[in-house]
Amino acid sequence: MKEFKLQPLRICAGWKVAYNNFSEYDPEKDESEYSYELYEDLLQLENNELLIDLGWYPHGDLEGRYKLYMVNITFEAPFQHPLEVFSSRSKTEILEKLEYWTNSGFYQKYIRRTVK
Repeated sequence: MKEFKLQPLRICAGWKVAYNNFSEYDPEKDESEYSYELYEDLLQLENNELLIDLGWYPHGDLEGRYKLYMVNITFEAPFQHPLEVFSSRSKTEILEKLEYWTNSGFYQKYIRRTVK
């Protein structure tokens, strides 16, 4: 049985990893027998009130796709009203979007500021 290491990530400072099960398995390149690496709870990142969540839907189904959400956890039912959503079968596209979303030039527009 082949073991996959965690996927290397390039994430800007300020983000905390809540959990990381995002492996180097690539459904476009690796054998289908390892599709158990594809499940809903792959990666979750937090930064203040922002949360980025990555999963594969449906779980273990090679016909599925990655789904990436950015939500504000202070909102009621945040996943019903996400700030950003991106979906792709391409691991490369998902990694590029993760890097883009975690860049402060992008996500700062979603951080609430209080004026004193």
